[in-house]
Amino acid sequence: MTLINLPNQAILPLGEPPINPYRLGASLYMSATRADLWQVITRQQLPEVTSLVICLADAVSERDIDDALTNVQRLLTDWQTQVKAHLDNDVSQPTAFDRPLVFIRPRHATMLAQMATWQGIALIDGFILPKIDMLSLADWRLAWQQHADGNDTPPLVMPTLETAPIFNPHHNHELAQAFIEAFAERVLALRIGGNNLLACLRLRRPRQTTIYATPIGTLIDQLVGCFVPYGFYLTAPVFEYLDTPELFAQELQHDVALGLVGKTVIHPSQIAAVQRAFAVEASTVADANAILTQDTKAVFRQDNAMLEPTTHAAWARTVLLRAAVYDTID
Repeated sequence: MTLINLPNQAILPLGEPPINPYRLGASLYMSATRADLWQVITRQQLPEVTSLVICLADAVSERDIDDALTNVQRLLTDWQTQVKAHLDNDVSQPTAFDRPLVFIRPRHATMLAQMATWQGIALIDGFILPKIDMLSLADWRLAWQQHADGNDTPPLVMPTLETAPIFNPHHNHELAQAFIEAFAERVLALRIGGNNLLACLRLRRPRQTTIYATPIGTLIDQLVGCFVPYGFYLTAPVFEYLDTPELFAQELQHDVALGLVGKTVIHPSQIAAVQRAFAVEASTVADANAILTQDTKAVFRQDNAMLEPTTHAAWARTVLLRAAVYDTID
């Protein structure tokens, strides 16, 4: 493509998502076959979980699909029964209870469409859309629409970028605009599927390095540069080794520096490290507040750093979003 025929469509970014994307925190994936999903949702187990992904895709073998679907339907029935009992006891009290954000990851678009008939499906916060790209977007969009029709609050979606076309920058710019057209303001974040992207290259993450030392590190930089200007937030891929906490902390530091808003985790022992990494220094919050003060100067100095509201305002708003969820540290 030459400079003569470069596309010149205006970038029309999304507005802010309906909930703070930093609330995702450490997203714990649990197989839909697990018997303790309800205990995690009600915080009887793992009360530190901030977001839960009930996986019907890679975490469930073909032979267990029917059992997994039945298990999730039973979970939703129990949840709906609890809400109804609460209303029957005192209709003046809210039906919500303290719980993590809950998402379901269906295996394919057909499964997502089938879920639209399930009792209680509207109780979850939304869906993870795996392996989505321009080839599969239409199928996912039609399936999601069955949940959105007649629903005052359509479910949130978190598309996962994890297929071979994601290595093509031109494809990704088309995909960013297509996401806006397909799901409007219901995209909470885009998830980066690190392991599936590595698989596209016939690779596995090395045990001795962070993902940023692999070709996926370069790709993540490109994804940030492509999707963030359209208004999207992105989450960081999973770190699958549990015996290298220092390397995990190093990768988390890189995740935060790129502006990623959360990280997929495979084990509860990883949650605390994610929470520590996303904590915000008090001096950073002070800078953000100073930048967003209405009567501030065009350029000023604070703590030996130059602050320029015109260029730093978007960063400052993001800092305050993060500080609203995580601890502020001295």
